[in-house]
This record gives sequence, C-alpha cells and structure tokens, in this order.
Amino acid sequence: MNEIKRFRFKSSMFFKDEFPLFFIRKFRHMRGEFDETYRMQRDFWKIIYVIEGHGTKLINERSYKFGPGSVYLIHPDDQTTFVIESEYIDIYNILFMPELIQDELQHLANDFDFFSIFHRNFQDEVDNARREQLYILDSWKEISRLIKSLADEYEEKKPNYQSIIKLRLLELLILISRQGIEKIKKNDRHNIVNYIDHIIDSYYHEQFGLDFIAKKIELNKSYICRVYKSLKGKSIFEELKQRRLQESCKLLSNSAMNISEICYACGFNDLSYFYRAFRTEAGMNPGDYRKKFGQY
Repeated sequence: MNEIKRFRFKSSMFFKDEFPLFFIRKFRHMRGEFDETYRMQRDFWKIIYVIEGHGTKLINERSYKFGPGSVYLIHPDDQTTFVIESEYIDIYNILFMPELIQDELQHLANDFDFFSIFHRNFQDEVDNARREQLYILDSWKEISRLIKSLADEYEEKKPNYQSIIKLRLLELLILISRQGIEKIKKNDRHNIVNYIDHIIDSYYHEQFGLDFIAKKIELNKSYICRVYKSLKGKSIFEELKQRRLQESCKLLSNSAMNISEICYACGFNDLSYFYRAFRTEAGMNPGDYRKKFGQY
C-alpha cells in the first residue's frame, strides 16, 4: 500500500495583507497531479467550483463524482484529494475565513441551519446529517455567474471591492445552502427524516409547530408527517416530546435548576403536562428522578 502524503495549507500562503480573509483564483490541475495517496487540510474554509473536467473528489475517505458545475464547501479539518479522470480540470478555489462575514453569520444561523456549521470549533467535525448539503454535483447557473463576478472583483480591485466581495460571498453561501436543501429533499425520504431530526435537535427548546418545519423543508405538512411516521414508527411530535424529556433528564441529573425552570427550558409550556409526560416516560416524577440520579 502506498504511503499517504499529507499537506496542511496555511492561510498565510494565500491571503494578502490588503485583504487577509479572502482569496479566489482559477487553477488547472493535470491528470496524475493528485491521487488517493494525497491528503490535504487547511486552516481556512474553501469552496471548490469545477469549471471543466471530471473525476472523483475524496473527502474524509468518501468519494464524490464531480464534473462541470460541481461545488464543494470544505471544512478546514476535512482531508481531501482529487482523482482526475479527464486530461485536466479547471477549478475556482475560493478561500475565506468566517470572520469576514461574522456579523451576518450570527443572524443567518437562526434562519438557515446550513450556516450553523461555521459556529463550530475548527477542530470539531461537521456531522454527517449536514454534510450532504455541502456537496452539490450540478449547481445552479446563478452560482457560476456569482463565482465569476467574485473573481473579477478580486482581480480588478476597484474601489470598495472588499465590501462587494463580502456581500457576494454571503450570497454565494446562501445559494449553496438553498440548493443543498433542495438536494436533501430530492434524494430520498431518509434524508427528509434526517433533516426533521436535525430541526428537532436544534429547536426543541423553542415553541414551534408543523408550519415551522414545513417552511424550513419547503414540503407539504401532510407529506412530511406521513414520511416521518412511516420510517420512524412515531410522529414528529412524539419524537419532539422524547427529545425534550431526554434533555430534562440531563438537567435534572446535572444542574441545580428547579423543576419549573427545567420544564420551560426544555420547550414545555405547561408544568402539569410536563409532569404527566415525564412520569409516563420515566416511570417516576421529576423530583424522584432527581433524588435518584441527581448530582446536586
């Protein structure tokens, strides 16, 4: 077996003093330049857009076929390489640090689950449920035009070009997030269920209903309820209740919060209902659970 050659790219190799958080350039790579024996990491985020050519992109040992129009959003700790099957590939590499759009990310994380990946520590792995949103095999034409305009602004450096790039990078990420959600919906029903579970895990502590979930997934309420029940054997709200009860058990065991505070912190809006649901699930009331398992 061939030895793996590992490379770690630093931002100082690409980012310039006049614009230290962003870089874009068109590259041509020849067949044989990379293969399965290479693994590359970086200390910045990277968007790869394929202009011409085809092959396979390896990301953390998973293989993704690519061709013209393919887009990949690469986490800093992803280990990646190309296997180029055509004579060459032409790509745009877009490198950036989240600090460039930090203020906007704080808002967008509340509206687009896609953007929460930027709030993780760079050493943490992006979970598999969200990874499929990051790799698009046939992107929209708007994405191609936007990337070309980013390259032009970066090369020409007209007045206030940094501000234009910041806005267009944000627009690009929003378009990628939208197409990533479309991909999840089209692939299969399991992806829909995984996405609903992600929504539950992210928002269980808040008050929301089917309208909220349906709006995020952009699918009919009856359809998502039917798909979820058929694959998981329980309703969306049964899963939501169990997630809230799971969190309440953690807080009863590991916090000094009183039971009323725990009830509302976990997304319940009725203390009596919380007691009934907890007793049904755990076989005892919250106070007895705390006496048995609490550390405070």
